[in-house]
Amino acid sequence: MKPKTTSKKISKKKAVKSKDQKSTLKTIIKVLEEKKSKDICILDLEDIHSYLSIFVICTVESHVQARAIARDLEKKLKELKLGGRGNQEKKAQDNGWILLDLGEIIVHIMTEDKRRFYDLEKLWGDAKFIQV
Repeated sequence: MKPKTTSKKISKKKAVKSKDQKSTLKTIIKVLEEKKSKDICILDLEDIHSYLSIFVICTVESHVQARAIARDLEKKLKELKLGGRGNQEKKAQDNGWILLDLGEIIVHIMTEDKRRFYDLEKLWGDAKFIQV
């Protein structure tokens, strides 16, 4: 049995399956960068879980910034007719974590304290880290 490695895997080939998914990811990343989110990472969960495909995780400075990013992201994806089955936002008022369900892609917009506390990258540690 091989020992488990702690290095993060980066895959460019297999991560993005369709043109629509790739366009959606590029749009998401562009909006996140324009709105000054930090520490953006993309996890490919397809080999780990049967109904999860991709997580996009980013850190924001405040609840206001999180809501602005979620609003702008939904608006941009709707304009471009991207985002899979439609955007379903799950959020608790001012809790520091907004989740956008875009079908194959789930976007997590988190304040620094929520991201550190929940540590999704560690929780889904077997996932491949991908670059777009």
